[in-house]
Amino acid sequence: MEIIGGQQSVISFRALGRSDFPLLQKWLAAPHVAVWWNERFDLASLEAKYGPAIDGSEPIHVYVIQRDGIPIGWIQWYRWRDFPEHAIQVGADGMSAGIDLAIGEVEMTGRGLGPAVIREFVTHFIFTNRDVGAIVADPSASNERSVSAFRKAGFNIVDAVRLVDEDFHRRVVRLDCRESKNSSP
Repeated sequence: MEIIGGQQSVISFRALGRSDFPLLQKWLAAPHVAVWWNERFDLASLEAKYGPAIDGSEPIHVYVIQRDGIPIGWIQWYRWRDFPEHAIQVGADGMSAGIDLAIGEVEMTGRGLGPAVIREFVTHFIFTNRDVGAIVADPSASNERSVSAFRKAGFNIVDAVRLVDEDFHRRVVRLDCRESKNSSP
């Protein structure tokens, strides 16, 4: 249970299923998400991207974020060792995990949910894996809300990078497992 904006809220997560694709379509099409994710959101594209993760044949774990039982976005995590080319560019080692998320419901943005979601997910889904010693994420440097959410969740900005084939910079943020345990609210 988190206190967000003076109200108690229950943040929970459930595995993404194909029945969630219409929600993903809606969220990916929302202007506040589309500007950062830049993905196709037709059903065939969603099946190609998320179907293998749902089936367990892709090393990405995708969940629907729920606030008080209502879906509000999605979050995913993965081990950087499964994506070595990207990992090298952001300075992530084999004991690190990556995390990506989006609050898809625009009315749920700007309420302090991002840091709460990140803290809950990191604690209960990522750092429960003994082979993960740190989490490294790389939001766009221009996505101030995302960078701020990671910082409020205890992450430190450790670098700024420009990935191969991208024309923008990213902020590399990192949270070590021991720091997470020391800074839990």
